[in-house]
Amino acid sequence: MPPNPDHVPCAPPARRFSIAHIPQPVYLGVDIEISDDNTSQYSISVHDGSYTTDFYTGQLLKHDEDATREECTVDALARLREIVLAFSTTQHYKVQIIACSKRLADASLQVDINKETAMSSFWKELDAIPFCVKTHGETSDERASSAVRKSVMWLSPQYPGNIPRVSVGFKHEVDFDFDNIIHLVDLFDYKQTVCAETWRVWEEISSEFKERNLRVSYFNSTPQGGGVALMRHALLRFLHLNGIKVHWYVSRPKPEVFDITKRKFHNVLQGVAHPDVCLTEEEKQIFTDWSDDNANRFWVDNKGPILNSDVIVIDDPQLSGIIPHIKKHAPNVRIIFRSHIEMRADLIREYPEGPQAETWNFLWNFIQHADLFVSHPIKNFVPDVVPRRNVVQLPACTDPLDGLNKPLNGWCMAYYRGVFNRVCVDQGAMEVNWHRPYIVQVARFDPSKGIPDVLESYRLLRERMEAEGWEEYTIPQLVICGHGSIDDPDGTIIYEQTHEVTQNASFANITEDIIVARLPPSDQLLDMIMSGAHVALQLSHREGFEVKVTEALAKGVPVVAYKAGGIPLQIKEEETGFLVPIGDVVGVAEILFKLFSDSELHERISTAAKENLTEEYFTVWNAMSWLHMFNEISRIPGPSEGLLDEEATFERNSGTLGNEVRVCDTWKEKYNYNP
Repeated sequence: MPPNPDHVPCAPPARRFSIAHIPQPVYLGVDIEISDDNTSQYSISVHDGSYTTDFYTGQLLKHDEDATREECTVDALARLREIVLAFSTTQHYKVQIIACSKRLADASLQVDINKETAMSSFWKELDAIPFCVKTHGETSDERASSAVRKSVMWLSPQYPGNIPRVSVGFKHEVDFDFDNIIHLVDLFDYKQTVCAETWRVWEEISSEFKERNLRVSYFNSTPQGGGVALMRHALLRFLHLNGIKVHWYVSRPKPEVFDITKRKFHNVLQGVAHPDVCLTEEEKQIFTDWSDDNANRFWVDNKGPILNSDVIVIDDPQLSGIIPHIKKHAPNVRIIFRSHIEMRADLIREYPEGPQAETWNFLWNFIQHADLFVSHPIKNFVPDVVPRRNVVQLPACTDPLDGLNKPLNGWCMAYYRGVFNRVCVDQGAMEVNWHRPYIVQVARFDPSKGIPDVLESYRLLRERMEAEGWEEYTIPQLVICGHGSIDDPDGTIIYEQTHEVTQNASFANITEDIIVARLPPSDQLLDMIMSGAHVALQLSHREGFEVKVTEALAKGVPVVAYKAGGIPLQIKEEETGFLVPIGDVVGVAEILFKLFSDSELHERISTAAKENLTEEYFTVWNAMSWLHMFNEISRIPGPSEGLLDEEATFERNSGTLGNEVRVCDTWKEKYNYNP
């Protein structure tokens, strides 16, 4: 018998679930038909990704005579959910998607928006992506078959088979969730993630935004692969559920430019590049030409976002080059520059002729025309030249309902473990032994992430364990994994260097217990590997605000991290995790040993990690801060001169938007927030 699908552990031991054979992935189309006497019938079409392989039909319920069609549909969908759940387990299927007609989805939402819909339950309970598509079949089984045939075309060919394709449309606008053809969660679900007082303030902020009918556009370099993209997908999904339309545009990719923005912008500003790496005049021109081309080709015409926005957000330096175009073509548009990285303001200050100052001074030519500078809540992240009166602080966030964070039941855990090991085999890496514990670091393969320190800390831990005669089944493995991104050319280099280190003689006896994998863009793979870990590491040398720390803590996984960037704000020392000075691999190994040898310590840290998380690091609070900024920054009429304009400070009725205060503190004061 398969594991109980209703049992959802937060942080299961590596050997809790064991299924002899990995469930077979399938794609389901479903439909419901209500007859004149209020009897409901269902149809299920089974698709293997290439062709329809089977179908089932049957009677669901005999509904009350006075029930409306919508009410009958909602009741029938609830019953169908039970049938699909039983069907998947008895047939040993891993359901990848549930495709239904838009008619069914709309009916379930129209009855009561304050309740969970079947679409949301399919996502949360079955880990099946709900697709809601238009179908025109005359019979129920035709509509079910049509829905699944259409939906599988929107999936990526990458394994596992439930990764939606990236959809970038007209003007390079990101069509998140395929313009809402995918319906993962409901407003009701988000409401359950915050307290009543938070929701009250959210409704006030969002109502003000909607009354003013503000037009907002985000710009960044990539729709997939990094923390910025993850946050934007979640933010826009939540805003859409609230009836708020916000646009998101990405640049046309160019590897030559991304090589500059990653190695000469990102790495240099964080202080992790080689001291000899410096931005050249030729590279400055290449970046400027690329920025001009993107702006002129896609965004500055009469139908483009620059002329049709009230507020524009530039996410990180990659798109800062379009700011002059915004000022030229739409001088009344307010511009927010959002910095997501740890800028080494100290190096810019101390070495005015150094590479950090060279890069920053070039970017400042663009960024100075913005109206607001948004930074992580660390003062050293903001170069001195940026006027503090127009600087606000906003931490990064993660989404509690997406594939990175939602609880996975035992059935799904087993499936994704099989997928993970298949990815490892395909890459020539070692497989994870799920019957043994493991340590994990989830991060991009980036020079700032401290991967060599992760390896050395693990080597020291293994030396001690073997010297003390630990049994093999109690000795942990090490898993290093993460996604890639199209604007990150360092990924392959660091990935190969990591494998090279494990081949050194000092690692000879433990190489088979080190698993290094670059994963496809499947959020659930990261959710699975983090949820099952005994300990999570985050040994970044430079870090803005690491959402992987938040995600580990939310799962009750103790975190050992360096005191880098914004990470110390996320961990309560020796209460929810451990902070170690950068480079102290001996200290990391010592803490790891304690967490494996002292079960009471591990349990205490795990429990506290889950109980001490605040709402601030999740989607709803993040959305409140963004909409509050939009409401406030758009009040001053006429053009501004950007960050250098002393008259453009954003004084409000109850406080100031600026002066390096957290955005949440300004809306707390304005709306009398009192949880």
